[in-house]
Amino acid sequence: MRWIEISPGFACNCRCSGCFSCSAEAGAQMDWAEVQRWLYFGRERGAKHLWLSGGEPTLRRDFRKTLKLAKHLGYERIKVQTNGMLFAYEGFAERAVAAGMNEVNLLLKSLDPKVHDALNRTPRSHELLTAGLEQLRLAARDAPLRLEGDFLMTTRNWSELPAVVAHYADRGLVHFNIWLFSLVDQGSRDLRRLVPKVSDCMAAMVEASDVARAHGATLCSLNTPHCMVPPSHWSMQFNAAGMDLAVVNPGGHVFMLEKSSIEQRVYVDRCDACAVRKWCHGMRSDYLAVHGDSELTPVSAEAAAGVDPRGSVLEI
Repeated sequence: MRWIEISPGFACNCRCSGCFSCSAEAGAQMDWAEVQRWLYFGRERGAKHLWLSGGEPTLRRDFRKTLKLAKHLGYERIKVQTNGMLFAYEGFAERAVAAGMNEVNLLLKSLDPKVHDALNRTPRSHELLTAGLEQLRLAARDAPLRLEGDFLMTTRNWSELPAVVAHYADRGLVHFNIWLFSLVDQGSRDLRRLVPKVSDCMAAMVEASDVARAHGATLCSLNTPHCMVPPSHWSMQFNAAGMDLAVVNPGGHVFMLEKSSIEQRVYVDRCDACAVRKWCHGMRSDYLAVHGDSELTPVSAEAAAGVDPRGSVLEI
């Protein structure tokens, strides 16, 4: 184990489409003693880095205590995955950095405030994210702070991807992760209309990768089979197992990242003929249920010749 991701609770100040795990119920939250126990657990098993997620981790009263203990225990990279809204308030970012936070992963939805707020189902969330980023940039003047972004690709925003990467790279973000909208947590609502076809989005994804590189940033794509990505851009493929990351959720549920419900690694029969089958991520079953498997075409040995199929195991 190199990373441990701790989700102390699923309470959140957003109600994002596709995320119905948000709950403020006591049974869905870790108490402080449990948070401490998992922080020690990670270090005892060799974890060097901490990923603090949720829900929204900044809402917790023990947020800074968690950062301080992580720093005290010797975690080197202390990453907070956040919608960024609370960082808009003066002093919040500075106090978090002082407590030990040295990386922030912001959840990006759109440059259009209406689209961003609609996907978050939270008014003013784009305004607060923008203000929060500015406060984080101010805090980064006095202490090392790595800024990253997660882009959740849907039918409403995928065409914006290159512009989003350019916009936020200009504002100090140095790494971007592309996530394909998942139906795993859609609950009783039918959100299939939000799942884009990867083949429709790939040109924008390739352009976004090139934009990131031109800005000196990196970009990786999750949940995209190799056959959907041009071999020239296989370097942006992400290998979940390469993170060596254990996820801990409330209730003591522990699993490795590659065993996550959104890393299902589903293959069809013709995948057996693919020259890069060994390294391919496969596709999620919820995606195949919406769009079928016609996009999955075995990569020939000729197409794969001279290209490293392993992609980059990026330290997201």
